[in-house]
Amino acid sequence: MKYILLFFLLTQSVLGYSQFFVGDSREFAKTVLKKKEIKFTEDIVTDTTSRISWIIENEYQMILVLNPNGVVIQQTLIPEKENGVNEFVRWFNEDFVRISDTEWRNDTDGRIYKIELKHILREPFFSITLAAESK
Repeated sequence: MKYILLFFLLTQSVLGYSQFFVGDSREFAKTVLKKKEIKFTEDIVTDTTSRISWIIENEYQMILVLNPNGVVIQQTLIPEKENGVNEFVRWFNEDFVRISDTEWRNDTDGRIYKIELKHILREPFFSITLAAESK
């Protein structure tokens, strides 16, 4: 029974996240987050970029990087669970076009999203950007 519950919790955290904001405006992202009742913070990162970020405890951390025009130019997904990377990889493998072991593509609403698994200081994260082919 506990394995069924664990499986349910893991799949819900992955399935609960399905929104790519890259290419969208700050206002749109904030409206969606407020509608889903997700608490987020907004910060200025540099003279030309800002961010919106939030944490879903024990599941993932999300960071949206915005350009000076308030458009999301990159989205970073950081799994909070020890096995979270594997859960997201499984989800990406099932729902998106697999390019390699660490890269996927998703075509939604005329945009092609590039999803890459990267590491900084041996910590894994997913970088989501628009692919060059997007219009």
